[in-house]
Amino acid sequence: MRFHPRARSAILSSVAALGLAVVVPSTGCSSAEPAPKAADDEGDEPTADGNPDEDPTSGASAGDPGDPADPGDPGTEGAVGEEDAGTSGGATGGNEVVDSGGTGGAEESGATVPSKIRYVIVLVKENHTFDNYFTGFPGAESSMHATLSSGKTIVRPKAPDGSLGRDICHTNACAQRAYADHKMSGFDLGRAGHRPGHLPFIRYTEEQIPNYWQYARHFVLADHFFSTAMAPSTPGHSTFWTARPLSLANAGCTDKTGGACGGFGCTAGKDVKITTFDPATCKTRQTRPCFDVPILTDHLPKGFTWTNYGGPLAMMVKSVARLPDRKEHFRKQGELLADLKAGKLANLTIANLWSGEVSEHPEASPCAGENFTVEILNAAMKLPQWKEMAIVVTWDDWGGFYDHVAPEVHRCSNGQIIEEGFRLPAIIISPFAKKGFVLHEHTDQASVPRLVEDLWGMRYMSTRDRRARDGRAGSLRGAFDFSQSPRPPLLLQTHACR
Repeated sequence: MRFHPRARSAILSSVAALGLAVVVPSTGCSSAEPAPKAADDEGDEPTADGNPDEDPTSGASAGDPGDPADPGDPGTEGAVGEEDAGTSGGATGGNEVVDSGGTGGAEESGATVPSKIRYVIVLVKENHTFDNYFTGFPGAESSMHATLSSGKTIVRPKAPDGSLGRDICHTNACAQRAYADHKMSGFDLGRAGHRPGHLPFIRYTEEQIPNYWQYARHFVLADHFFSTAMAPSTPGHSTFWTARPLSLANAGCTDKTGGACGGFGCTAGKDVKITTFDPATCKTRQTRPCFDVPILTDHLPKGFTWTNYGGPLAMMVKSVARLPDRKEHFRKQGELLADLKAGKLANLTIANLWSGEVSEHPEASPCAGENFTVEILNAAMKLPQWKEMAIVVTWDDWGGFYDHVAPEVHRCSNGQIIEEGFRLPAIIISPFAKKGFVLHEHTDQASVPRLVEDLWGMRYMSTRDRRARDGRAGSLRGAFDFSQSPRPPLLLQTHACR
């Protein structure tokens, strides 16, 4: 994440008295136009460092970039109340939300759940497609070749061992170009005037990310798991909480001098805006990043607990922002490993690991991020709760990288495409996960909240919000065999990074 220096200064001063750190992710693209454009990127100007994928007016950060935002006081300026949930998250078309929960607490149905799983951990890393990480994995669909916009077919090169040197455009406009009307031949086009060359086509080998391949070989790898939207970080990250992307891009500060840009989500300052979209028409508009929609935590089984580590995505939902104990549910990205080693584990843990090189966001090499994942999983597997645990390791968006499998897109009446996006890796780990199994069923990011609901007998958010996708997303239940003897932990070693 890169941030405008004036915005950073404003946030530092605004949170100093609280002793809290704030993360406001940068915008993936500036979308002042009525719909995302595939022909050009008007308004999507590069930052001073030349990165075409971030807006120079995007949010700010203070302190440790892995710190969550201050959950804040919903009674203060910039908190809950300005954005009516009835038109949120898809913004322009009238969102038929029947019940947004409102408590963030547990249902009064007792703590009995219809599966052997009582603990779910979701780790969301950054910016890689399936073909980028798992080309050649046995039994999985992948391709060593790629077609360029010129029609030429190339053999995809092996990724370098170290830093990539730069990021790749992964806005909606760049994704539509890459999709190329189902031909998947536009990944070399990038942003207008900023062609990425062959960088999108690189592939990491098993030798470069050995532990991800080890987990996939011993547990379950989903090879038809798609991002819910053709978009950058926030839409993907939010889907794990709400079964729908709440935006088309990341939140940004509209005041170039820094302005009132503190906080995150429902506690964000008045100058923080986010671009939302209507999935039926692809019309977009800017609004406050605070939504009155159902969230996975609204109806957990009685007594079940939850924690949001890293990016505080749950704070984009009003029912969470209104919780009197909301601060207890948010922890820093860097606290996850320490909490696990100390035996602190909520029933539901969603870690939006979007900060620093451990996030795996290019230009970083995936090595440090894979090592961080290994440390987290080792700590989790050593807990007594392992015998009742399910873990999903996945990624938030495509990151500009190639994948050869065309998604099942919805083309809007204006010709634009927002849903769905490209294939992402997803590894399902559990004592009850099938061994060395490749799950071919078509699934997407909304399949993860659906899995939680299926495992715990919760009603789908789509029964209260017609735009939530959990009720129609493919199921990940095929990754499990609850009749098998529980499998032991797989404790792996980190490896040296080059």
